[in-house]
Amino acid sequence: MKLKRPPQPLVFQYENVTALCTAVVQLYPCRPWQAALCLYRGRYYLSIGCALGRRQEARRLAGNPGGRCLGPCPVLYAYFEEHGLSLSRDAVTQLGGALHRRNP
Repeated sequence: MKLKRPPQPLVFQYENVTALCTAVVQLYPCRPWQAALCLYRGRYYLSIGCALGRRQEARRLAGNPGGRCLGPCPVLYAYFEEHGLSLSRDAVTQLGGALHRRNP
């Protein structure tokens, strides 16, 4: 069965940079992920677009003690991105790649 529209992206909230980097490092080896990153009111928000079959994997890898899954809410993420600071349109590849090169 083919969906008429792609599944909505999962949005994760992180309290600090350490929690965000931990999640991105865990997501990096399991690419490709369509992930956007923004900063809004001192918190980092990561939007991960993935197929329905990979949602459980995304929740397991990106959900860590410093972060929480807000669920499939692209409109909320768009609000955070519009009123906050957009940091990356390909966060897992850019940030995860930089962290993996630093820690071989």
